[in-house]
Parts: sequence; structure tokens; C-alpha cells
Amino acid sequence: MQDEKYIEAYIGKNYNKIMNSTFSWPTFLVSIIYFLYRKLWLYALIYYIISFLITLIFDSIFNMPTITSLISIIYSFIVAMKFKDLYLYKINRDINKIKMSTNDEEEILEKIKKKGGVSNTALIISIVIYSVILIISYKEEYERISNILNNTNDLKEEKITRIDYNIPDGFVNNYESNTYSSYKYTDEENDCNFIIQTMNNNYDNENAYLENVYQASNIESIVINNNTWYYFNEENTYIYALIYEDKLYTLNYYINKDSGVCSGSLNDLTNSLNLVTGE
Repeated sequence: MQDEKYIEAYIGKNYNKIMNSTFSWPTFLVSIIYFLYRKLWLYALIYYIISFLITLIFDSIFNMPTITSLISIIYSFIVAMKFKDLYLYKINRDINKIKMSTNDEEEILEKIKKKGGVSNTALIISIVIYSVILIISYKEEYERISNILNNTNDLKEEKITRIDYNIPDGFVNNYESNTYSSYKYTDEENDCNFIIQTMNNNYDNENAYLENVYQASNIESIVINNNTWYYFNEENTYIYALIYEDKLYTLNYYINKDSGVCSGSLNDLTNSLNLVTGE
């Protein structure tokens, strides 16, 4: 350890505070700015590189922003705890080099003060750069939030479209999701099921869908509740299709055994089909 007068001459401002502290709040709060202020150029570069790697690995690659923030805070905390030791290590190295260059005590102290101390120029420049980064980040975040809010408002103004229908008596739900519903009816003399589905439309029209998917040739149209559906039936299979804007709505009805219940339920179901729009 160097003589206290040398260390005090090197640190300069806030010597007692730094030497008596076990945790550096400036390092924890504004690490790079404080390193530059204290002329710790290499420490600032190393701190930046490690911080950059943390962000690159956990945020950009693994998309874990919460983990990134947590690790960054822990990293800053550890560096703040070890700041005095790191600083003294550099101080001792610099003072040893200076003492080897001359034996004149006044010159040694003068060189130590010049080598150490603080840099107000570096502080001002780093604060300006940091402020610009904050302003840019704030602007980007503001625009992102504004876009989210605007998109949310736009969604509220758009018409929500869905297919509505009455489930015939006796049919039991097999499966249900936001875009797919399946129901089944079975007794001793009747066995039938139907599927109603909503999907993104990739066809020019309903005929193209029925022809491409089912190779249908006997396609007809029917108006149900002011909406024109296109359909065909073949071997007790009934397929209905309707395109509205960018959505394709379909009804698939299958009759395996029928004493009148399944065919009657088909009529009830198709008559209830309705495209619902609303704010």
C-alpha cells in the first residue's frame, strides 16, 4: 500500500468519503459516467463491454428482458461493492510507475495529482451523451406506447365479426376453441355431427374453396338471414361456406344414421346461421 499522502493526492476530491465507504453509490447508479469522471477509462470500457454482452445474450438472443434487468442490477451492485478495491489497485499501479520515473518528491506529487483526480470535461461529455441516449430511448418508448394505444383504439373502432347459430337439441360439444366448434348427436336411430369453423381466407370466392378442398361440382347458393352461403351435399355430407372480408366461415354437417332427427337438426342449424357484426 502506498503512503496515504500519495493516495490522497491521486484521489483528490472526496478522498475521505471514498476511503471510508464500502459501497459506491455513484458506481451503482451511473457506473460508466462515474468511471469516466474518475479517469478510469479502461474500467469504463470493460464495464460497457460486459453490460453489452449481458444485454446481447439475455435480451437480444434469448428474449428475456426481465432476466437482463435483474442480472444488470446484480452486476452493478457487485461492481459498486468492489469499486474501492479496484480503484486502489489502479492507484497503486500508477503511483509505482510514477515513483520509478523520478526521485523528486514534489514532481512525484505533481504527476500523481495530474494522473489521478477527476475530469470535469469527461463528466460533461458523458452526461450529454447519456442524456441524448435517454431522450432517444424515451422517444422510441413513447412512440411504441402511442402506437399500442392507437392500435387499441383502432381495434375498438373496427367491426367485430363472428358466426352465430343455435345448437340443435341433444347435440353435445366435442371440442371448442376461438375458431373451431364441434358437436355430436347419437341415439339408437340417429348419428350425426357438425363442425363450424372460422379461418383466414385464401380463396377468391366460396366456389373456389368448395371446388379446391372438396372437388365439388354441384355448388348452389342460399340466402340465410341476409347472407349468401354457398353449399353442396354428397352422400349425407353437407358443406356450407361464406366469405366475409378476410374471413372464411364454414359449416360441415355429417349424417351417418338418420330417422329424421339429424336431417331436422340440419334444417334448424342452417336456418339459424347468422353473421354478427357490431362495434
